[in-house]
Parts: sequence; structure tokens; C-alpha cells
Amino acid sequence: MIIHLLDYIARDYAAAVEKGEVINTGEYGEMLEFSATVYEIAQPILEKYPQEKKSVLSQVQQLRTLIDQKADQSKIATLAGNIKAEIIQATGYQIAPLKWPDLSRGKILYAEYCTPCHGIKGNGQGELAGGLSPAPTSFLNDTLMKQVSPFQSFNTIRLGIEGTAMRGFEKLDDEEVWDLAFYIQSLRYKAAAEELAIPEEIAEKALAEAGLAEVATLSDQKLFRQLEGDPKEVLKKLESLRLHIPDQNPPNSLHLARQLLGESLQAYQNGSRPLARQKALAAYLEGIEPVEAQLQANNSAFVSKLEQQMFQLRNAIENNEPANVVEEDVKASLALVSEAISLLEDTKLTFWLSFILSASILLREGIEAFLIIAVMLTIIQAAGIKKALPWVHGGWITAVLLGFAGWYLSDLLLKLSGQDREVLEGVVALFAVVVLLYVGFWLHSNSHAKQWKVFIEKKVTKLVKTENMLGLAAFSFMAVFREAFESVLFLQAIKLETSPENQSSIGLGVLAAFIIIAVLVVLFLKYAQKIPVRQLFRYSAWMVTLLAVILLGKGIHSIQESGLFSATMFPFQFRVEWLGIYPTLETMAGQAALLAIIFSFWYMNGLKAKHVNG
Repeated sequence: MIIHLLDYIARDYAAAVEKGEVINTGEYGEMLEFSATVYEIAQPILEKYPQEKKSVLSQVQQLRTLIDQKADQSKIATLAGNIKAEIIQATGYQIAPLKWPDLSRGKILYAEYCTPCHGIKGNGQGELAGGLSPAPTSFLNDTLMKQVSPFQSFNTIRLGIEGTAMRGFEKLDDEEVWDLAFYIQSLRYKAAAEELAIPEEIAEKALAEAGLAEVATLSDQKLFRQLEGDPKEVLKKLESLRLHIPDQNPPNSLHLARQLLGESLQAYQNGSRPLARQKALAAYLEGIEPVEAQLQANNSAFVSKLEQQMFQLRNAIENNEPANVVEEDVKASLALVSEAISLLEDTKLTFWLSFILSASILLREGIEAFLIIAVMLTIIQAAGIKKALPWVHGGWITAVLLGFAGWYLSDLLLKLSGQDREVLEGVVALFAVVVLLYVGFWLHSNSHAKQWKVFIEKKVTKLVKTENMLGLAAFSFMAVFREAFESVLFLQAIKLETSPENQSSIGLGVLAAFIIIAVLVVLFLKYAQKIPVRQLFRYSAWMVTLLAVILLGKGIHSIQESGLFSATMFPFQFRVEWLGIYPTLETMAGQAALLAIIFSFWYMNGLKAKHVNG
């Protein structure tokens, strides 16, 4: 809101004051109100940034004084721009999209939300325009629109304009708002581009001279001054940037990681530590994590090395290390990213490599889920609680069906930011740990024969109640859904790196994994029935404990990758992913604490059993 108001003041002050005189009382009143609002909103936000607070608030107060004195528009615009830049640098606020917006999606959103007022062509003459005051903006007005950046349009779409019919569209996510903002900015250039195609050479030069961050935050007027060449060539470059359609099938996302690492270093050198950390985190989540499966297939040890280096970079930024230390970490990260690019470019996924990778991923995730479900089924069968079986089966079958649906809707799943994916996986894993912990204690406490009799008489009947049946179904669903969700993401990543003629290998790999898992299910259920109840519960308790430790490590690690938890790396690289063991203090300490809790419970339960058995 602060940035939005400062942009509005810088742009519209000229409509309120001219040569030291108020020419529009209403507009001038807004200038006074908005400058006061900026001061009011900025105070609590800047409490977190004491070094910048005094400077920013002093400048805002100066802006209010200049407006009160009816100063020249140039002074107002310059000061408002300086305040905005200092706030963005201090807070690390994201002012550009991480990937190039999609104009085709922007066109669809425009037709749905903007056409009624602004018209199909963007000329401000929609069906509802006649009854609106002030009239809707014409996006074809060159004088006005060349002063507006996509970022300013982003804020207007998100927040609206008070006192007008332009409301804020809060239900649109950031990616959709960026698509719409870039599409609006392209409307003036569409007709010209249709008449004469822009040479590819011009478009390539334009992209080399202005990156996505500049295209998003600079107005046409400022971009025109930045681009090189004679006026006609610069105009063509500007058209190509506003009409740019990104490659829909880039070789991999590692090029984005390289770009974001460079932006992270630049932000840190400029004194903006929050923005530097945000860029470094995005470099991992949006650049490296999407191709992690392919890298694992080529060199799993390299993936560990790359991940540790990215952790080290973020820790250096968080600990406010000297700029030269962060620069060395960025250089080391860039070197590893370049090596990763070479790995993926030099190694194509053949039919059999894709088959093995798909089968192994699904087998790994499937067995992890199967062990939990198998333990539940054998316990229920041993206890004779047949009513619980449909609930358990219903839970995991629903999760599998959602997994299949997720494959066909994977484009929507992949729209989640890397952070959202990691947080979702981590939260579900930690939830499963809580349930597993309860199940492990429950199984161990009933592993003695006499206690089993008490359990049959007093506690089994509780499982047939609706609440407990729903609980079984929910746990069954959660145990499988997490693995299904992760499998879909990894399989989609493999699909992107497999040539079209070899993509049948993915389906065959999945089928092979399902057959192996089905055989394991049959064997487990067949022979588990012969195990005595006491031993069954004891062995199951150990199995559940192992799974809880694995999932705790994976859950903490996933949330660490999202950036919500900090990570303290060990100097050694002891890493066993299938056991949920990672070289960070937080994951290992969490697993050690969990084991301590479990063994303490078992010890106390053993003493209690000896006392009961007398």
C-alpha cells in the first residue's frame, strides 16, 4: 500500500498543483491525505528496521511539507521515488515476478475481470463505462501508459483505487496478477506487432539489455532510455519486451537459479539482507528443487553437495557475514549450478533410464506408505475388527485416486511455489509422525499377553465408534497421500526430461512398481497372520517407531528447504535419505529426541508390566 500510494503521488501530483497553485482541489486533498497515510502505515512496519526508520520517516515528513508548500512536481516525484526505493531495499519486498508472466493467461483474465469497464480492446469503453465517474482508464492512452510500470499496474489490480469503481482483486494469486499486469501493458503494442513482425535478432538484444526485474518495474519511458540503439530500434526492442512470450519448454530451471543467485548477491551488496535471502531461497526452491529427481538419477552425491552449499549461502546471509564471504558462497553455488546444467544437458533420459527412475521413485514412496497400511491391516485382522477395514481401505484408495488425478492435473500442482510444496510435504509428514508416535506407544503397551486381554476387553470396542473409524480413515489417507503427492511431482519432472518417443517408459515403470508392491502386500498379509499376537505387536511397534523417525527427519528437512526453519549444517556429509537422515543439527536432534521419548516410554511401560505381572 505504501508503494502504491507513493507511485500515485509521484504520478498524479501534476494534476493537483501547477506553478505553486492548486488547480484541482479534490486531487490536492488526496495528495495531503495519501502522504499522511504513508507516514501512518510506515511507522509500525519500520519498527523491524530501526536503522532505516529514522531516514524514511524524515523523508516522508519532508514529502508532506513539500506538498503543503505546493512544490514543483519534479521535486515531489523524485522524493517519492527515493522513499519507495529505500523501503523496498530495507524490507526486501518482492517487486518483480520470479518467472516471465504468461500473456495468453493474462488475456483470459482480462476478458473475465476487465472487459466490462475497460472494453475488449482496452480503450476504456466497456459496457459499464458510461455510468462510471471517473471514467475507466484507456490502456491505449500512450501519454498515460508510458509512465506506468507493470509493477504499478500490479498494485492497482491488487489494491484498487479508492474513490473509483476500480476495486482490488484479492482473490487472484500473485502469478495471475502479474499475468494481467503484463497483458495490460502489451495492449498498445499488439496492433503494431501484427502489422510488422519483430526480428528475432532485435528481440534477443532486448532481452540481453533488460532482464525480467527491469521490465516489471520500469515504465516504458524509463525502459526506452535504458535500451541501446537509434529511436526506431529502441522502439522495436520495447515492443518485443512488452510482447515477449517465454519459452514454454525451457531445458531446465537451473538457468533461473543462476539468475536469482546473481540477484541475491547484488541485493546483499546493496545492503538489503532480507531481499538477498529471499532471492537465495527462491534460487533453490524454484531453480534447483524442480530438477532434483533428474540430478539424483545422475549423481546423488552431487545433489547433497549442492544442497549443502545452498544452505551455507542462506546461513551466511542470515548471519550477516561480510559481503566478501557471501560473494564467495555465491560463486561456489554458481559453479555447482553450472555443473548441474552440464549434467542435465550431457545426460539424456533414455527409455530404460526413465523406466528405472520412474519405477524406483514410485517403489520408494509406495513401500513407505505400504508399511504403514500393512501394519494397520494386520493389527485389525488379528483383533477381528472387520468394521474398520473398509475405513482403512477407503482412506488409502482415496489417496491413490487423488494421486492419479494429480498426474493429469499436474500442471496445476506444479504452479505451487517450491516453498508451498516443501511446506505441504513437511506438515503432512510431521502430522503422520504424531499419529505414528501414538500408534507406536499403543502397540508397545499392548505387546504383553495379559495386557492384550485387557486391551481386547476395554479398548478394541472404541475402534468401532464412528470417530475412531474416521480417524483410521484419515490416517490411512494421510500416509498414502503424502507419498502420492511427492510421486506426482517427481514423475512430472522426469516426464519433462524424457523425449516424447520414450515417455511410455514412465507408465511401464509405474506399472512395474505397483506389481512389486502388490506382491509384497500379499506376502506380508499371508505370513503376518501366523505371527503370535504378542510378537506381532512388538515387531509392529519397532516398525512404526522406525517409520516415525524417518518421517520426522523428512518432515523437518522439507520445512527447512522451504526456508521456514533454519538449518545448521554438520561439517560431515552423513546422509541416508531413505532413513530420513540429513546432515543438519535440527533433523538429527529431532530424531534423537523422538527416540529418547519412545525408549523412555517403553522403559516405563516395561516397569509397569512387571508390576502388573507381579
